[in-house]
Amino acid sequence: MTGRDINPIIPGFAPDPSITFINGKFFLVTSSFHLFPGLPMYVSDDAISWKHFGNAINKKSQLSLLKSRTRIIREANEQDPLLATGGLYAPTIRHRSGVTYIACTNAIHEEGESHPKFENFVISTTNVFGGNWSDPVYFDFHGIDPDIFFDDDGRTYIAGSSYVRGLPWITKIAIDCFEIDLQSGTKLTDQKEIWEGYSKVVPEGPHLYKRGPWYYLLAAEGGTTEGHRITISRSRSIWGPYESYEKNPLLDVCDPTGYIQHTGHGDLFQDLDGQWHLVCLGVRKKQGCYPMGRETFIAPVVWHEGGWPSVDPIVLNPGVLPKPTLCNSSVGTPLVCDAEAGRVYIRDSDLSRFQFSDSGQTIVIDPLPASFAKYTQPNAFVGARQRSMVGKATVLLSDQSLRSPVDLEAGLAYYKDELRFARIFWSTKESAAVFEFVNTAKDLRSHHARKLKLDGPIRFCIEYNESSLDFLCSSHGTSWEKIGTVNTIDITGSDFIGPIIGVFAAAEHGSPLVRFSEFLIDQAAL
Repeated sequence: MTGRDINPIIPGFAPDPSITFINGKFFLVTSSFHLFPGLPMYVSDDAISWKHFGNAINKKSQLSLLKSRTRIIREANEQDPLLATGGLYAPTIRHRSGVTYIACTNAIHEEGESHPKFENFVISTTNVFGGNWSDPVYFDFHGIDPDIFFDDDGRTYIAGSSYVRGLPWITKIAIDCFEIDLQSGTKLTDQKEIWEGYSKVVPEGPHLYKRGPWYYLLAAEGGTTEGHRITISRSRSIWGPYESYEKNPLLDVCDPTGYIQHTGHGDLFQDLDGQWHLVCLGVRKKQGCYPMGRETFIAPVVWHEGGWPSVDPIVLNPGVLPKPTLCNSSVGTPLVCDAEAGRVYIRDSDLSRFQFSDSGQTIVIDPLPASFAKYTQPNAFVGARQRSMVGKATVLLSDQSLRSPVDLEAGLAYYKDELRFARIFWSTKESAAVFEFVNTAKDLRSHHARKLKLDGPIRFCIEYNESSLDFLCSSHGTSWEKIGTVNTIDITGSDFIGPIIGVFAAAEHGSPLVRFSEFLIDQAAL
């Protein structure tokens, strides 16, 4: 085993994990919200060391992410509002009879609307590695986080977090269930509420399991920040009534000062020895900062006499690990990311504007005029999830691009959403290297320009750690000059997403192409 910590097993922007076992390998999928491609797919021989090999939403024809804006919900906390990004929420992955299925929600945030719309769907494939996932099959469900459950008698059920409007200011949230035909999306039974949850505070992320005569219902409750937890109930009928475990919550943060916080939204699975484990989301939090966002963690599970499980608290290095499927599995090796699979764009980008070579280190962009702050218009940005807590991203902007005859902004960006981003770039209008930081939710802005003597291309760099982000530039091989700094507390908040780092080019239509080279992030090429 290497010297690295086991947890998080998938670092960086990797919330709401769901896991299944297919032909001797573990497969895991997570939420992706406003990023395309969506629903990143990971594979592992031991459920500890993973590879990001593809994405289930990999064709723009499958669905649109255009209306996945971030909503500011200040009712939650006036000082630290909840930032709710739309897009692809909480997938469930399951496998039966040679077919792999993913159920998911596309949360639609219409401009001017205070409540989201939900498009729930199932996609499928007979070859997970092939990447040829079907178009979505939609089904009628007003809620989020659909689970797929295959019962012993061949019937298939969806359980999800149902949003039922009551009085104008009240939405009742509970776990509902119905039988479904996955091929057509047709409901085969009426939808029925089966559990309100243990705390009755935002029950979501349900997963159903059958063990012996019991149906077990796992759920997340309490929201996705400090109150997040996992609870469980059971029934002898899939329709209930469900008995809440007397020792709920099954998983909670016992030490509010601990490093790993906000744990919840999990999925249970068994290894080759039949031992049970849990994957769930959490954050690494230090002095109020959790710059990596929600990541994927693992913990052992034990079933006790009486038929109820217990879950060990989430720690950096669990005492019990899953049995590998291969005897030579390299347990503890870091996450491996396929360069193409890890490449991400913002919402419905025009992919024809990007050209890649040199294993993704050289990128040529056809610029667009849209800024990061305008979510309704596609921008010319491509990047990857930040996977290392400590590291740097660097890129070289060509000399020809620096001397563009149009007003051009081109450089390196750290992006969360249209409300929160930081960037360092060359501005032909200002004839300067510029640093800009924006957090609209916290009303924070910074802007600094530095005149440079140009005699060749310019390099940009973002250095990052748990407490800060430094934005630097270098011209013609000179030493790095720091143009700006962002404290990670200023970009940390109650949200659903994590950081991505990439390159961008903004200019009017018809502008010359912009060339970047030597692009590296987390010591790996894009």
